[in-house]
Amino acid sequence: MPNRHSDQDENTSGTTGGASDVEKGNDGTNNDNAPGAPHPEPKRTVTGLKWFIVFTSLMSTVLLFALDNTIVATIQPSIVETFNDQQSLAWIGVSFVLGQVVILPIGKAYGMFSMKILFVASLVLFETGSAICGAAPNMDAIIVGRVIAGVGGAGVYVGGLTYISVLTTPNERPLYLAILMSVWGVGNVLGPIVGGSFATSSATWRWGFYINLPIAAVFAPAFLFSLPNINAMPDTPFGRKMRMQDWFGLVVFTGFCLCFCMAGSFGGTLYAWNSGSEIALWAMTLVLLVVFVFVTVYHPLVPAESRLMPLHFMRTKDLVIVPLQAFLVAGSMMMSIYYTPLIFQFTRGDSPLMAGVRILPLISMIVFGCLFNGFAMPKFGYYKPWFVVGNAMLVAGAALMTTVTPSISNSSLYGYTVLMGLGIGAFQSAGIGVASALAPPAEISNVVSVMTVGQVLGIILSLSVSGSVFTNRAISKIAAALPDIPTGEIAALITGASGRLYARLSDAERAVVVAQIMRAISDAFYYLVAITAVGFVTSLFLSVSVYLPILSWVSFPSGCFAKYCEMWCWC
Repeated sequence: MPNRHSDQDENTSGTTGGASDVEKGNDGTNNDNAPGAPHPEPKRTVTGLKWFIVFTSLMSTVLLFALDNTIVATIQPSIVETFNDQQSLAWIGVSFVLGQVVILPIGKAYGMFSMKILFVASLVLFETGSAICGAAPNMDAIIVGRVIAGVGGAGVYVGGLTYISVLTTPNERPLYLAILMSVWGVGNVLGPIVGGSFATSSATWRWGFYINLPIAAVFAPAFLFSLPNINAMPDTPFGRKMRMQDWFGLVVFTGFCLCFCMAGSFGGTLYAWNSGSEIALWAMTLVLLVVFVFVTVYHPLVPAESRLMPLHFMRTKDLVIVPLQAFLVAGSMMMSIYYTPLIFQFTRGDSPLMAGVRILPLISMIVFGCLFNGFAMPKFGYYKPWFVVGNAMLVAGAALMTTVTPSISNSSLYGYTVLMGLGIGAFQSAGIGVASALAPPAEISNVVSVMTVGQVLGIILSLSVSGSVFTNRAISKIAAALPDIPTGEIAALITGASGRLYARLSDAERAVVVAQIMRAISDAFYYLVAITAVGFVTSLFLSVSVYLPILSWVSFPSGCFAKYCEMWCWC
């Protein structure tokens, strides 16, 4: 980012490892102009205890955001039973994702306005939404609260990524991003466990939302007094910044995401596939997508660098493929987290808490893969193998998950999830580090925006398509096998084995339900096979290039090195 500024006397202008990081001689000249002179590794300006506080506080917000992504997976039956509103069931999960569609404009805002003010405002919004959900008197209040929390959560998540990308050096950035992505993965997996714990305790499901408030309060002093107040454009008037925003693109993109999310999530559940509402949603999705592509490429009123989708920096095939990989792997991880606990609940009779515990092998491998990638990729230098091997393991794991049956052994199921976890962890955290190194330093906020919006859209697509396949297949199969159960009650039945309806079924009826749900889950995993196959094929087209930070340990001729510093690309 150019012209970074801090009101806390933080000189962050050299933290991105750009051309400003040059070694000065005693006479004020640049010693790196001499042939063969080594370029000093850039240093972090926030260090010691303050860095520990800043980094830990950022991780806490990422953890809370990730928890809220999946915490409703195991408390949905309790919420539905509390309000006796099964018609709104589909809205519980999708409302939080709907709020996250603003992640692209928020990401661009971090490159224009005060990062600290935006981050704190997003956190307040996130906590407000959580409080509304916890105190909700009806289902409508929960839906509104989840949308508000989704908007705020998107802000703190992209803010955490931007802060880490700006404050760290190129050499250490992959490891810190790996830690951040590991925390995100841990939070997504802990969500069902935490939610299940509260749902089965005297605290009730409401504390699944309230839990965010005390944790944020603990870290509030760090947010207020330790976060550096970086401003990429401190001298640009507020009015001019507002005029630089692509407001038309923002409206079109938001409308596209909303229509797409609702069309995929409500098809066959809230609306029949051939209903006017469902057809209208898909038609609007297609129209808005075409309009968004058009205004992104040909927008006559906004310069290329100010357009909502910053395609101007995606000048190489790798800068196109890497965001695509983020899109695919985020959806793969979220789908694995959503459906694996259901398998354990229905085939083993596990409580929501125990079902969440059983996916610890999945999260352990995701965390191990992320951390190993963050440590090893800069050392060995090559990034393509991580994407290729990771996608290969994901394809294999997804294909194996299509074979699940009620009698599947624990060892087989754990083995399948370990394979998928290793595949996800191999390259999940690598994308932002690689894209940041490939793009010019001034484009870091745009890189983070594109990568995070790729993750969000990947999650929307994955959960919408797989959820639609699973829900429709399960409802149709169970309705055919047990015609006496009303269709509306079947929709609540398939959310988990802890509901009252499932408990009232006879052993024979439960066996029928379990068999049909396993078939539906198997069908849903065919979608995962398809997108992981796309990920594997596209990863083969990545460049066989050396990851940039390893080159900073080597001396280069001055001309070549100067271009390397200036472009932050390959030498």
